[in-house]
Amino acid sequence: MITKRNIIAILPLLGFCFAAQAEGFPDKPIRIIVPVAAGGSADLLGRLVGQQLSELYKQPVVVENKAGASGHIGAEYVSKQAPDGYTLLIGIQPVQASYAIYPKLNYDPGKSLDTLGIIGSFPSVVLVHPSVAANDIGDLIKLAKASPDALNFGSAGPGSATHLGAELFLRDAGVKMMHVPYKGSSAASADLMGGQIQLMFENLPTAIGLMKSGKVRALAVTGAKRSPSLPNLPTVAEQGVPKYEFVGWYTVAAPLGLPPEVAKKLSADIHKIVHSQALAARWADLGVTPIGGTVAQSNAYVHAEAVKYTKLIKDAGLGL
Repeated sequence: MITKRNIIAILPLLGFCFAAQAEGFPDKPIRIIVPVAAGGSADLLGRLVGQQLSELYKQPVVVENKAGASGHIGAEYVSKQAPDGYTLLIGIQPVQASYAIYPKLNYDPGKSLDTLGIIGSFPSVVLVHPSVAANDIGDLIKLAKASPDALNFGSAGPGSATHLGAELFLRDAGVKMMHVPYKGSSAASADLMGGQIQLMFENLPTAIGLMKSGKVRALAVTGAKRSPSLPNLPTVAEQGVPKYEFVGWYTVAAPLGLPPEVAKKLSADIHKIVHSQALAARWADLGVTPIGGTVAQSNAYVHAEAVKYTKLIKDAGLGL
């Protein structure tokens, strides 16, 4: 018979078992699933973190891209793996914050994943094709108001940071544009450079590379203040939309139910990595602000973001 006394007697043994699991972790390769196509910001940051984890643990860390459904194919796959710390996910906003846009998922992102740490946050950049007659946000708003829905913007898919940043702008600026979703940021940015779409709210780490190509023009950054990576580029708020602010982020997540000490170890090591000197210069080049955090802090951050974007999705009628 299980009694309260028996449970109390077992608790120290469970603690010993959890500690032993963490002490031996990892003793085999780790997989990191990036739930979007190769070439975008999530893929880049996932590989940077994976390389550092591999060096820290002296174990191979294999990064795999499982793209589709704005990240939900890869995320659902991870959610159904053994909760042992050997399969991790690069968490993106459609998966962990804006999943309300997908009402018929085969899993519940809010209840199936544990956030181990926030890799970092970053603003987006409002990019236009050179054919668009706008040199600043004021010009862009005038164009949009003169011809509602005549302008179109591309995104990495419904609910992505590249989509949400634009939808927040449309709401705060009081304008309308047509959304053209793609299967990943790389495809959208390629069409932006080619002129098939007119503008894009691209994540800053990717936008910097596009700007160097000379095939797009940058109008603004979407953060509350200018980015140190682009100090001469004003914010959207500076250009007549004072309430507007948008930042994207990526996390490292795992299937719910990791042994507590394994989760704690991974979280502490992810925090150490994202704040390490080894990545400091890279983050500066990409315009990423490292965050890290404990499991509790990371889950709270993601939950607050989910509440915020669920409201936006409902208010704007964005559900699929």
